[in-house]
Amino acid sequence: MSYFHPQRMPVLPERRRKAARLQLEQIVARSAKRGRRVKPAAIAAGTAAIVLATAAAAIAAAVYQPVTNKAEARCFTVADASGFATVVANPGKPGTKGAIKQAKRICASLYRQGYLTRGGQRINPRPRNGVHHVPSLQVCTWQDGTAAVFPGPKGTCGKLGLPTAARR
Repeated sequence: MSYFHPQRMPVLPERRRKAARLQLEQIVARSAKRGRRVKPAAIAAGTAAIVLATAAAAIAAAVYQPVTNKAEARCFTVADASGFATVVANPGKPGTKGAIKQAKRICASLYRQGYLTRGGQRINPRPRNGVHHVPSLQVCTWQDGTAAVFPGPKGTCGKLGLPTAARR
C-alpha cells in the first residue's frame, strides 16, 4: 500500500509549473466566457417559458371547468348565484343515476314552456299556453361540479365568480 507523503513528492521544475498554471488559467477563462453568454439567455428563455405556460394553465383552469356532476343541473332565473334556482334531475333507470347531458337545452325548455320566467322567484306550476321568451343562457360550473345555467350575456359566469362550463 502506498501513502501520500508531501515531503517525498517530487518538485516540478519552474518551467513546467508555469506552463501548467498558464494552461489552467486559459481553461478557466474560456469556460467563464462561454458560461456568461449562454447561461443568462438560457435561464431567461426557460423562465419565460415556464411563466407563460403556468399563466396559460391558470387562466384556462379559472375560466373553463368541466361539468363533473351529471346527475343534476341548476336552472337560475336571475344572473345571481344566490337567486332562485330549480334543480333538474334525470331519474334514469332504476338503480342508476340519470345523466343531464344538455343542461342548457333543458333549462331553455323550462323557459319556453313558461315554467321559468326571467327574474321569477318560483316555478310557475300552471304556465299559460303558448311559447314563452327564452333569454340568452350561459352554462357555468357550480362549486360541486354541477352545471348551473344563468340568464345573461357571455361573461356572466366570470361576473359571478364561476368558471364557464367546458364544452365537450
